Order: sequence, then C-alpha cells, then structure tokens
Amino acid sequence: MSLNNTRTKQNSATRFSNKSHGEMSVDTALKEKGSSPDYVTLRKGVADQNVLDLRSEFHSFQEKIMASMKEFFDKQNNKITKFIEDFEDLKTSIQFINDKYDDLKNQTEEIRSRLFEIEKTYKSSQNKDDLIMEVGNKLDILELNSRQCNIEIVNLPEKGNENLISIIENIADVIKQPINKYDVVAIHRVPHLNPKSGRPKNIIVKFANRMLRDNFLSAARKEKGLTTEKLQMPGTIHKLYFNEHLTLKRKILFREVREAAKKNGFRYTWIKHGSILVRANDTSPVISIRSGEDLSKIKSKNGPVN
Repeated sequence: MSLNNTRTKQNSATRFSNKSHGEMSVDTALKEKGSSPDYVTLRKGVADQNVLDLRSEFHSFQEKIMASMKEFFDKQNNKITKFIEDFEDLKTSIQFINDKYDDLKNQTEEIRSRLFEIEKTYKSSQNKDDLIMEVGNKLDILELNSRQCNIEIVNLPEKGNENLISIIENIADVIKQPINKYDVVAIHRVPHLNPKSGRPKNIIVKFANRMLRDNFLSAARKEKGLTTEKLQMPGTIHKLYFNEHLTLKRKILFREVREAAKKNGFRYTWIKHGSILVRANDTSPVISIRSGEDLSKIKSKNGPVN
C-alpha cells in the first residue's frame, strides 16, 4: 500500500469519527434542553396502548358531551312544559275576564235601559216637583222605619263620664217599667243642629224591639212631670221629655203643626208611630198631618176653638 492511500484511509476514518461524535453531541444537547426530537420511533406494543388510551379519552369526552346535551335538553323540555302550563292558565284567565266582561256589559245595558225608562217617566210627568216630593216622602218613611224601636230623651243634663245605661235603668225603675241589659241595643247622645245651642244633647235609646219601645214610652208619658229631682240627680232641676225618634223632616213639620194648632186654638197635638196627629177638642175628629200642605186642614176644616 502506498503512502498516499494510507493517508486517504486515515482521513476518511477521521471524518467518519468526527461526524459520529458531532451527531451524538447534538442529541445530548437537545435532551438537556427538554426539546422533543424531530421524529419518534415507537414500538408496536406502545403504539397500541396509546391508541387505546386515545379511544378511551374520546369515549369519555363523548359521554360527557352526551350527558351535557341531555341535561340541556331536559332543562329546555321543563321550560317548555312550564310555558305550556302557564299559557293554559293564561287562556283560562282570559276566558274568565271575557265572561266577566260579558256579564258587566249585560248589567250595564240593563241599567241603561232602566235609566232610560226612568228618564221617560220623569220627562212625561206633568209635575216634576210632585215626583221629587214623592221620592222624598218614600225616603223619609224608610228612615222612620229604621227608627221604630227608638225613643228620644230631651233635656237630660250632661255630665262628664256619665253612664247612660245606668241612667236609663234608673228612669225605668222610676216609671215602673224595668228593663235588663239585653233590652237596650244602643244608647248615645246626638249633637244639636245648632252647635251654639246651650241645651243638653238629646239621648237616643234603641230597644231590642218595638214592643219594648212602646211600653217604655207609654210608661214614661204616664209619669207626668218626671224631673231630674225624681231621678235623684243633683244640681238644677230639669223636666224630662220622652218622644219617638222622628226624622228631621218630621221634626220640622211637627213644630209647624204645633204652632198652627196653638194659633187656631187646637187643644191636642201628638205623635203616634211616626204619624203627626191633631185634634181641636175632645169631640172633634183626629186629623193626620203628612206634609206642609196638610197644615191648611187645621184652619179650613176645624177652625179656631173659642
């Protein structure tokens, strides 16, 4: 072998050795830095295990997705079911309102029809004042009927912290018409029409029934001259008056009747069951006064008594 050939072989071996050493150093540097190599060569057993792991993860992910979707759709179904139920309730409510509206509409039409008839009657009346007076008289009768169990005590002095129940029981003992606590439904004072009046406020007593009222009122009137002295009430002596509980309209009319009767010499004026009655003397007929127009009966039919 020549010298040149020997050197050529040595150089080739040296280059091969250097190349090998260079590649090994590059791999070691990459491993130290934690970087992945450009390619990975796996054995067959390792590859199969990785595929199985991937399939397992995919199935797990798929199950989670399906469970999430099922939960989502269940919630939506519940919402839709609730919406349908609410919608049905709303339909029922709307139907109820429609029915009520129809009822109200019918009632309105009925009232309108009645008002139309009343208006026709009112317009066709020859004397509207007579119609108004007739309505007023009917209302007065209704109010009077609501007071048919009441009496009115006049001129009884007022005192602070007075016990009206004890007072009425005391009066009942004096007139010999005893009552118990169940006979009196209510008792109270009422203010005067004129607030400047110095007289005591009248007392209204409501009895349990009309018979009790009539018996008590009759006994009180028979006890003529009943005063606060007889009731053993201290202070100035006052005479008491017991009347039926009249409406304001009848009170005013009764005052006018008394004035007309006194002017024309009539001897008797009184009230019985809400009716205002007058009589000229013991033998003359009894006259019932129902309105101001009846005052003329005191003058025209009987005339003054000398």
